[in-house]
Amino acid sequence: MALEGNAWVMDTGASTHMHSSEGILLSRLPAASSSITVGNGAHIPVTSRGSSVLATDTSRFILNNVLIVPSIIRNLLSVRQFTRDNRCSIEFDASGFSVKDIRTGRVILRCDSTGDLYTIPSVAPAAAKAMLAASSSLWHRRLGHPGPAVLATLKQNNLVSCNKVDRSLCHACQLGKHARLPFATSTSQTTSPFEIVHCDVWTSPVASISGCSYYLVLLDDFSHYCWTFPLKHKSDVHQHIVDFIAYARTQFGLPVKCFQADNGTEFVNHAMHTTLRANGVIFHLSCPYTSPQNGKAERILRTLNNSVRTLLIHASMPPKYWAEALAAATYLLNRRPSSSISNAIPYFRLYNAYPSYDHLRVFGCLCYPNLQATSSHKLAPRSTACVFLGYPPDHKGYRCFDLTTRRIIISRHVVFDESTFPFARETHPPTTSSFDFLLGRDLDIAPLFTNHAAGGSPTAAPSSIDVEQPCSAPGGSGVQPPLGPSASSSPGGCGFVPPSGPSASSSTGGTDSSPLPAPATAADPPAPPGAPGAASGAPAGASSGMPGAPGAAVPAPGAPPGGAVPSGRFGQV
Repeated sequence: MALEGNAWVMDTGASTHMHSSEGILLSRLPAASSSITVGNGAHIPVTSRGSSVLATDTSRFILNNVLIVPSIIRNLLSVRQFTRDNRCSIEFDASGFSVKDIRTGRVILRCDSTGDLYTIPSVAPAAAKAMLAASSSLWHRRLGHPGPAVLATLKQNNLVSCNKVDRSLCHACQLGKHARLPFATSTSQTTSPFEIVHCDVWTSPVASISGCSYYLVLLDDFSHYCWTFPLKHKSDVHQHIVDFIAYARTQFGLPVKCFQADNGTEFVNHAMHTTLRANGVIFHLSCPYTSPQNGKAERILRTLNNSVRTLLIHASMPPKYWAEALAAATYLLNRRPSSSISNAIPYFRLYNAYPSYDHLRVFGCLCYPNLQATSSHKLAPRSTACVFLGYPPDHKGYRCFDLTTRRIIISRHVVFDESTFPFARETHPPTTSSFDFLLGRDLDIAPLFTNHAAGGSPTAAPSSIDVEQPCSAPGGSGVQPPLGPSASSSPGGCGFVPPSGPSASSSTGGTDSSPLPAPATAADPPAPPGAPGAASGAPAGASSGMPGAPGAAVPAPGAPPGGAVPSGRFGQV
């Protein structure tokens, strides 16, 4: 038979098969050697190797370890390799050669040669033709819809061949494997406070002791200073936003230029849009169910909740006191270096002055406020054991919770035992699992808005702890509502609180969930004789010797006279 361009020449001296075209390969492997040595000692390059088949009209033979040598002028078929891979024998004669089954001796293939070489024609098998005609999209479907990297790896290792690259979109993949797109790193930068204020609302499954189930957090993008507002209803968000815009303009002379929020209905409503348009404020909303677009607010919620959880666990306080811990956590977070602003301090970035740390004490520890000013007689106790609940926003002092009378005592004359925690003495202290509700999208926060008092010292708005207090009588500087209801009157919490009343015993036992009363100050009428919870403290605006305390409190915008502040109003941080 005549020699054809793709014909194989039987070669008893070749150690492996060699072909000039990669088109015959069904699978590809990297070449073991970059060149081969021919009879005259010269070296010719090898580009790849792989496996193929030799298909004739009657038979199909396996060809392993085929070297692709583009510069070769004859396709050489190694007799040794051929007989080993196909378990056959070859008999040569003057007319040609016969390929026989080595077990039966049956002739499998007969080739007659008319020239000077023993040749065998090569017919491309159907499988090879199918491979050469396959596009990348066809291979994508054949391989079970893998990602682009899978097919690229197979092509790189010469295991599959594609005649064209099809970049069309796979409809089945979009329906079966659709995933959320990655979020690019934010490139927005602010140069002054209130250019962007991030906000979000967290829902608590445990009501606070004052009855709040939500909190609003506002985070200034430039300073990373945050304000928190405990809420009883999500509808209260609108009024807090209105107050915050007025607060920024009055206290700092700066407008709020943009609010960034999620797509919650507490933000997306007619009243909110009307207010923002009237003040020229841009409103950026994240896409529905795409909370990462509001990532800064989400992260500050997590940071606050982690701090609240830790404070409550360390003080062995029940979960229903989370709003008290939240106010303290917000106060402290604004005074700690933040990695989000290259370890700068948010307080410094907002006020351009460093805060004081001398007055800080351990949250939830035992404390003794001075009650001398309101003692019923000269032999009455001058103090009572209380729990330290943080820093009042509108006084230069400390918030002390009397477990016996369930009253908040505000005083600057306080002695602390920072290694003792009254709630740890309970018969059944709360377990760490009691705070699992803080693991979700976190807490209900009271706003800590900063104001400037006389003399330029920064002051701030009242915390959420006092949000349920009624206004004081004319001429008073504080509020003192009647004692709250008895145990189990409100949801949440498991900590011990002794029953209220002058005759209450200080022994442990029982559970009380009544709301916290308003703080008692020196301007309030004296407590009944024998009531250990009578409070004493400096009148509002009086000078204080507490290290680092800001100046006299200034009523927040819209605050009523007498020192009382309605729910959610601004106060001193």
